Amino acid sequence: MAIAALLLGAPLLAGCSSIGDAVGGAVSGAVKDASGGAVSVGAMPEGWPSEVPVIEGDIVGGGKNPDGTAGWVVVIKSSAADPVADATAQLEAAGFAAPEGFTPEKLPEVDGVTGASYFAQNANYVVMVVGSEQGVLYTVVPR
Repeated sequence: MAIAALLLGAPLLAGCSSIGDAVGGAVSGAVKDASGGAVSVGAMPEGWPSEVPVIEGDIVGGGKNPDGTAGWVVVIKSSAADPVADATAQLEAAGFAAPEGFTPEKLPEVDGVTGASYFAQNANYVVMVVGSEQGVLYTVVPR
């Protein structure tokens, strides 16, 4: 009897990952439909500028304004020791730099957000990265 249950249950367990994928796809599709594509779950927001690199990690979610002209946000969970330092290095390698005279102390404090932050710009975009040891939030706006 136990062997029969095991044999019958094995195909069901094998299907769990595809069921999870299907549920995740359905949720992502529902969010996209409800927001007009302005919110993404587990993916970069539509239209993310290719010249703005992001750290490696799991994309928690992101968003953009509905017409795609005012900017984007994305949250990335990372296992790196210092995700903000990694983000800073990538942005600087891509040509981003802090505005002249800018220091991190000039960034406003945000309730509930702790950790490091970075603010930079290039000719086309302004980027603010706020994070902790768990990951980062990127905010990108066109200049």
